[in-house]
Amino acid sequence: MVKRIVVLGGGIGGTIVSNKLAKKLSAELDRGEVEIDVLDRKDYHVYQPSQLLVALGLEDFDQLMRPERSILDPRVKLYTGSKGEAKKIDLANRKVVTADGTEHGYDYLIIATGSHLAWDEIKGYREHALSVWDLNDVLKIRQALESFKGGTVVVNVSRLPIKCPVAPVELTLMLHDLFAKKGIRDKTRIVYTYPAPGVFGIKQANDMFVEMFKERGVEIVSPFVVDHVEGNEIVSQSGERIKFDLLLGVPPHRGAGVLSGLEIVDRRTWVEVDKYTLQVKGYDEVYAIGDTTNLPVSKAGSVADFESGPVAENIAHEIKGISGKVRYDGSVFCFCVGGIGTSSYIRYNYDFVLPVPTPTKAIWWMKLMYNRMYWSLTAKAVV
Repeated sequence: MVKRIVVLGGGIGGTIVSNKLAKKLSAELDRGEVEIDVLDRKDYHVYQPSQLLVALGLEDFDQLMRPERSILDPRVKLYTGSKGEAKKIDLANRKVVTADGTEHGYDYLIIATGSHLAWDEIKGYREHALSVWDLNDVLKIRQALESFKGGTVVVNVSRLPIKCPVAPVELTLMLHDLFAKKGIRDKTRIVYTYPAPGVFGIKQANDMFVEMFKERGVEIVSPFVVDHVEGNEIVSQSGERIKFDLLLGVPPHRGAGVLSGLEIVDRRTWVEVDKYTLQVKGYDEVYAIGDTTNLPVSKAGSVADFESGPVAENIAHEIKGISGKVRYDGSVFCFCVGGIGTSSYIRYNYDFVLPVPTPTKAIWWMKLMYNRMYWSLTAKAVV
């Protein structure tokens, strides 16, 4: 009897876990005992962490994307377009129905549907803000920055949680350097607004970032929970108003629409999972990884990578009849840019947070090297 593994989503988490499964179940795939199916509406893969660098003119747009087929193990089946767009998840009967009406039965389901921008939750936000988090805005931001001559730039984080949570801080620090290089820093006011006290959620990093903002003359307005945007003003729920010439925002995030109404998600459509096994509560054959989970860790590509290991290992063990569970320990590793040309990193798990090092050029080059290695090594589960 063929064991079918269906992976919903061909983003970072879905791609890496599929390739890890293909390696761990290589013999079974070759014998036709296992089938791995990836379902995604898109036929291309976006490396989202590079969107910030492209927006600031530090990388080329064509470095962002590759055909999904080119980075998947050739034995993994890929369904795209209407054949890959999931319209219904039937947990009771273990099947996923796609837009073309096909029913994909499964023995194991991995939900890797990511996080999605909920622009419409804040009145006026889509009309007045540009966002690095939106692929369609990346080149618009580059053009806006190239033509910017001075004024007030507001970097706004509208709600939490968001994917790549350190990126708003990185954007702000690099904007300072960009404007200084252009000779307009003295003509530019940079305001950073955040919906919770401080500028970032992890204290060790927050303290460093606050000091860096102060040294660079970046104004911090927090907590600032945006209510709406009208004209050239962003307005908080308490009535505070900030005028802007350029608004670079992070819209609210939520889980995928196909998950709405399922008993396995919370009110923001994040999937509720066991924090160690990534199994969906009440459905041992269903896993979720990456941004789509409700776990108390960063929504980031590195997290999806860390999570993919235990998930692939445990599914492979079960298929092979090997006892024991591998646990995810909450590992997070994120580079955090300290400006153009320097970077630090954040490393923590459920039990500890490592000290955050001072940003250096060496770590910056490590970050750039990792971005380039992603396509040939990380995405393909070589490392």
